Amino acid sequence: MKPCYRYITCLNTVILVCAIVANKIPDMTDTNKTELRPLLISAGLGDIIFISAPIVNNTDIYYYLSNPNGDSTKLNINISRVIIDHYMGQSRNYAYVCNNMTVYYDGVMRTIMATTIKRKIINFNYENQCHDSYDYYKYNDFSIGPLGEDDHGNWVLSAYYENDDGDWNELFQVITIEIVEPLATHTEKVKLIPGQTFKPRFLYPINYLESCEINAPRTTFDRFYDRDTLHMDSCGFRIPNVTKHDQGHWNILGVGKIVYTGNVYLDIDDKDL
Repeated sequence: MKPCYRYITCLNTVILVCAIVANKIPDMTDTNKTELRPLLISAGLGDIIFISAPIVNNTDIYYYLSNPNGDSTKLNINISRVIIDHYMGQSRNYAYVCNNMTVYYDGVMRTIMATTIKRKIINFNYENQCHDSYDYYKYNDFSIGPLGEDDHGNWVLSAYYENDDGDWNELFQVITIEIVEPLATHTEKVKLIPGQTFKPRFLYPINYLESCEINAPRTTFDRFYDRDTLHMDSCGFRIPNVTKHDQGHWNILGVGKIVYTGNVYLDIDDKDL
């Protein structure tokens, strides 16, 4: 029976990253760089993300993690088993079914394919054989969190190792952490009659607000709207001359240091018209 691989994601309560080792740090300008498939992780404030670093068949490997502010930390990762996570070979496509989950592997590099675990348990890049325990592979795991506003953005995970010719190689992966939090709207439901103006907004202003977006129900098409100048800092909008087609859930997105989201249901009362 062929081995069956899967990728999961998980969260822990501490960051397992903080050891600095000064010996034999590679010169980044002289490395051969290879980019792994990027990750997009959606999480909430306070979540902790577990990520598995790429494993190569080399006993002398150094891992670094750079945060969105550009600060870099050397990861204290102890790998006790040699597994090739990246190799230059002929690309072939395979699909396995493991624990009722289909996982795809392209024969060149392996990354996350699905996240199926609820918030507070977010696992990425983790590879396991179906019948092996998690403890067997956990030594290449590290965590980010608990997440704060400054953790929103692009992180870079780098793995440096020497080849047989003494040249340094770098495997790097861009990890985009998108922190999304629900924010109360000024009301959960509004009832209007046709021709009135709908004014959805967040209940509170957003600090460091960069942009706002509103998504209309599927029943309406190419709907005209404008910003509410009295509530710019709380993502206020004005949708004039509402009709029955505008009825439904309207979603507001506000981007500050993180992403905020809220919903308002618009009910159109046209019974007496």
